[in-house]
Amino acid sequence: MALITTALIAASCSSGGEGSTPAAPDAAASVTVPDTPGSCDPVDPTACLLPWPNDRFTTADDTRPTGRRLDLPPEGMPVNTSGVAVDPSEWNRNDGFSPASIGLVVVPGVDPAASGLAPQTDIAASLQPGSPLSVVDVDTAERIPAWAELDTNVTDPTKRPLRIIPATSLKEGHRYAIGLSGLRRVDGSGIEPTDAMAALLARPDADQQRWLEALRTAGVDTATLDVAWAFTVASADSLSGRLRTMWDETRAELGDGAPPFQVTSVLDQGPVRLVQGTYQMPKYLTGTGETGSVLNNADSPTGTPTRDGTMANPFLCAVPAQATGPAPFVVYGHGLLGSRTEALDIGSLGAANGVGFCAVDWLGMSDADIPTIGSELTDLNLFRTQPDRMQQGHLGFLLLGRLLASPQGFVTDPAFQTASGGPAVDAEQLSFLGASQGGILGGAPSALTDDWDATVLAVGGLGYNLLLNRSVNFDRFLPVLASAYPDQLTQSLGVEMIQGLWDRGENSAYAQHLTRDPYPSRTEPQRVMLLEAFGDHQVANLSTEKLARTLGVPRLAPTLADGRSPDVEPFALIEPIPSLPWPGDALVVWDFGADAPPIGPTPPRAGEDPHGKLAEVPQALALLLSFIRPGGQVVDVCGGSPCTTPG
Repeated sequence: MALITTALIAASCSSGGEGSTPAAPDAAASVTVPDTPGSCDPVDPTACLLPWPNDRFTTADDTRPTGRRLDLPPEGMPVNTSGVAVDPSEWNRNDGFSPASIGLVVVPGVDPAASGLAPQTDIAASLQPGSPLSVVDVDTAERIPAWAELDTNVTDPTKRPLRIIPATSLKEGHRYAIGLSGLRRVDGSGIEPTDAMAALLARPDADQQRWLEALRTAGVDTATLDVAWAFTVASADSLSGRLRTMWDETRAELGDGAPPFQVTSVLDQGPVRLVQGTYQMPKYLTGTGETGSVLNNADSPTGTPTRDGTMANPFLCAVPAQATGPAPFVVYGHGLLGSRTEALDIGSLGAANGVGFCAVDWLGMSDADIPTIGSELTDLNLFRTQPDRMQQGHLGFLLLGRLLASPQGFVTDPAFQTASGGPAVDAEQLSFLGASQGGILGGAPSALTDDWDATVLAVGGLGYNLLLNRSVNFDRFLPVLASAYPDQLTQSLGVEMIQGLWDRGENSAYAQHLTRDPYPSRTEPQRVMLLEAFGDHQVANLSTEKLARTLGVPRLAPTLADGRSPDVEPFALIEPIPSLPWPGDALVVWDFGADAPPIGPTPPRAGEDPHGKLAEVPQALALLLSFIRPGGQVVDVCGGSPCTTPG
């Protein structure tokens, strides 16, 4: 473990659909599940858990919104080199699979190009009725944009899975069918369905009939299917219910007030006053809440946590020292396995421009969690510690916003007052900025709070299962995972499995309620700006664009110069902003001259990484400042051309 910890410490140096909640399909009591739930699926005999995700691995449960809960087969769970199998109990609390799910199936010899499967460069092709790749909402018979790719990280061709990647989040509580037709090898020869798949098509049961009919309604000739299966996406209760309970209970206790806090140091440095201290937050974790702890929910079948005392949370704020009146403030979310101290540089820049910044650590994915993450990757039974502590971390961000917004909060302390004794914090001008990891996690607190109403997610995205193999940061972690789970197919399955827990702490569980269909704790949706660095080495552009489609945000256009993108239709299904200035949400892409991202599940490596360069661009700062103010707008800072800053 010492070697694991040493290897991971380097990681801390890195910088950082419709949204409505559907009613339970049909009625929970009428949901049909396979005759043999919780067992391996012979449709793909390569591994027990294939195809993934799969309603074969669910059982009926009329107490859950989807009418199901997971029932993963113990005999199919990954086993590490110490002989420890993953216990499916934590996963089996879920009432469906991740809205960021990636389909996995092994079809030996398949060639996606020869088969005509939509690639990442032409996702719109998957929406055509004759597409051999079909992802269909069983409840609406609507086609979902997606692409297919081989998992080239699995080197054994007999075990290399085909990855089916939806280009937008899948709706909470809905059921989906994946169908692949007319599959071919590289020489053009056809591929026959497995015996189990042929039997399914010849004699489908009532459950299979339902999703096959949805495929037919969407234009699929089911007689030509080579492989198909269906799965259910978890409900909002299952995905975000833990954190929402924590926040609802905390809000009810606070009312319009704020938690108790203590300022421990104040340092004036020119235009910035650095203020540090701690505040008390309700503790929903076991023990002291330290790294490696889990939510206090062992007795709950659904995972709802119970409060267990309080815990101190350190904060750091950069206050505009020369402000003569209330100043706008930004809640800042730090980068990969970093800490609140990342706010020092951007906070100093902000203070010089009359904007304050405050930050706390993102518990679960902060520098304090690095040793724990090493343990999690060697035994996936431990992985829940990460999203569990992340949810406590989100509560910390929500309370930081409350301390800035409430007249009983920070402004009661001289450190947050002007020289004349007035408040230095403008409670009407609060916003959130998450960078890198902060742009992947920041949608969670932003979807729940009414204390800020503008959110900027910079070089962020949605779905760690899509991000990992496309990020140079995963280079540090994959060897640790591989040391415990040397089989490459098991590694791929393991990443998909843990996404079902990771959802609880990242954008994937909350995005459908960020720009529309707000949770009850918010009165209005958030205004959201997404910032993308073209060719990003750390956070895949595909992930940022998947988040944009999920949120339904338009893009600032012209977006890229002609010829920069290899896509048939660059930024497909993301409409351009009709006119500027624009009062709504936006995706803004910045081009620093980096190479276009490679095709397939591999990270960009050539040339200079543009990931952290937006912080150095004055026009980007002007864009941010225009957006976060009350009634803020997206303005033209690029002279009517694509936004570029040559490297």
